[in-house]
Order: sequence, then C-alpha cells, then structure tokens
Amino acid sequence: MVKKLIISGYRGNELGIFNNKHPGIRIIKKALEDRLLVDLEEGLEWVLISGQQGVEIWAAEVVLSLKKQGIPLKLSITPPFSEFMSRWKPEKQAEFRQLTLAADFYQALTTGGYQGPWQFQERDKFLLRNSDGALLVYDEEQPASPKFFLDLIKSYQSQHPQYRLEQITSYDLNDTAEQIQWKEGQDNGASDL
Repeated sequence: MVKKLIISGYRGNELGIFNNKHPGIRIIKKALEDRLLVDLEEGLEWVLISGQQGVEIWAAEVVLSLKKQGIPLKLSITPPFSEFMSRWKPEKQAEFRQLTLAADFYQALTTGGYQGPWQFQERDKFLLRNSDGALLVYDEEQPASPKFFLDLIKSYQSQHPQYRLEQITSYDLNDTAEQIQWKEGQDNGASDL
C-alpha cells in the first residue's frame, strides 16, 4: 500500500508546452487525477513533489483541486534549495508561492541558492526515503530529464522491492485524450436531444 507518493515527470518545455493554456496540460492533469483517485481508495495520504515546472506543478494543482472537493489528500513540496524558483518568470514565481501556501508541508532542503548538483541528488534521495512509491509521467521511448530519477528509483527498488513505481506513458495520455473526447462528444450529443 502506498501512503506517500512522489509525482514527477517531464518539464513543460520537454513536452513543447510553454504556457498554461496548452491543451496537453488538461490531458496530463486528468491522467494524474484518475491515478490518484485509484490510489486514494487504496490508502494514499500524501503526494510529494519537489516543485519542478511541468508535471510536478500540474500534479500539485490536481491535489489542491481534489482537496477543494473534500478529498483528504495532503501535499508536500520539498525543493532542493530555498531560492529554487529565483530564475523563473515572475508569474511562475507567484504561482509557485500560491502552491506553497496551500501545501500541507513546504520546506526546502537547503537554504540559499544553487550550490551544486548534489542538491538535486539529495532532494531525490530525500523523496525516496520519505515515500512508498512514485508515479512518473514519463515514456522511456521519449527520453528526457526524468530518466535520471527513473534510474535512481529502479536502483532504490533493488534494495527496497516493496517500493512501487508506476509510469504514465504517451500511450496512457493518448487513452486519456480519447476518453475526454468521447465524454465531451457524449455530453454534446445529450444536449442535442
């Protein structure tokens, strides 16, 4: 049973998503929500993210949306260092601040700015030590930055075989997109009656 789940995956730019109005975000969020609802029935209590732009931010938004619906799910945000977002555009920084205020737990692992790649490695190790499973929006046929975290998780699993790893691949996202299209077609058809 997974009580604490890390969610990570592609950054927006790795998917060709450069603004919040991109239709792909809706599909990714729906796929995440569907998985979280299943995990909630099995005892999920916490979602852990590090705050990276892309899948992690969208996952946080899904968690907060579920919480507004009365679903008892908690959000933890643990960036590798306190000035993690200092190079982001001002509107992205403001969005991130709002997420941190709404989170149930927020704490950077180190204070100050970037000191070296070790901060990201320590963040990943911290997340693994404090979770029971991970959900990555990542397709190994389309490699990008999440590959390093996926490799670390697989290595961690060799020492902790009960640790669960799930992936949402491009096939899963295509299925979600088709379900959304079908549902919208049904809704539009019903209104014509």
